[in-house]
Amino acid sequence: MWEAANVAARDAPGRLWLVLGDSTAQGIGAPRPDRGYVGQLQAMLEARDAQPWRVLNASRSGARLGDVLTRQLAWLDEVPAAPDLITCVAGSNDVAWRPRLGGTLGDLAILLDRLPRGAVVATVPRGLHPGRARVVSDRILAAAPSRGLVVADVWAHTGPPWAGKLAPDDFHPSERGYEDWTAALAEALGLPVPTPSPPPGRSG
Repeated sequence: MWEAANVAARDAPGRLWLVLGDSTAQGIGAPRPDRGYVGQLQAMLEARDAQPWRVLNASRSGARLGDVLTRQLAWLDEVPAAPDLITCVAGSNDVAWRPRLGGTLGDLAILLDRLPRGAVVATVPRGLHPGRARVVSDRILAAAPSRGLVVADVWAHTGPPWAGKLAPDDFHPSERGYEDWTAALAEALGLPVPTPSPPPGRSG
């Protein structure tokens, strides 16, 4: 979906959002790619502004922080105009698959230095190797503001109860799980935090 959408977004009217990140930015786990946090937040931005938002999604499934550094940040030199919004939601794959924190924290420090001021960077979610996730999230919370970055605290908005929040692969969020990610980003952007859907089996 996103490859075709990116082509259309380059020439479309409206404000520009550059998305950096991993499979969560692709909406993997939701029933449709546009029901991940990117699609949910885009709808909120358009409702607030009463105008369309163009999304250029540079994310890659399986991306680690190093991929954002070596591939995705290059999009900043290729976009037709300076983005109105840049978000970076990455680090979960580093937490999940890199047992040593040194490399992850090193890549994170470089990334925080290279992201443009005003960009939104997210902490990592709970549920994956909580010790490593907490260390990475704490580093983002401590270091990002002094670099002029806005923090979306995904860590604070995710966690149990998990019922209905995970996709069938038990790794990616479901559409309902992505509501927590959307809430973190909405809070960071000063948007009204949406009311989460009730857990399965409950109507309110």
